[in-house]
Amino acid sequence: MSIFIVRLEHPDEAGWQEWVGPHVEWVREHVAAGTIIASGPSVGTDIRQGWLVMRAVDEPELRQYLASDPFWQHGIVENLLIVEWDPIFGELDRLSSSPGGVPSFGE
Repeated sequence: MSIFIVRLEHPDEAGWQEWVGPHVEWVREHVAAGTIIASGPSVGTDIRQGWLVMRAVDEPELRQYLASDPFWQHGIVENLLIVEWDPIFGELDRLSSSPGGVPSFGE
């Protein structure tokens, strides 16, 4: 299972207001299922942004999860950023490929 960091920008304030309730329910469902590890907004940015730390087999599966988000379904996401991430140190190291160790880059 891979870990991904996802950024969703929401420049459409009216659309965000309309769909935030269903989006929050979507987040809660994915937290309960273990797909979303953490979620929350950026603070102090010019454009509203949400960040997700998610678990998926691969990026295509992750994109399937994102496609079920009401924000995505109603076009309230711009500038999607997806980065696969390996949390080697810290509170999420149990999810790492090499917890607390030295990563084997390029292998």
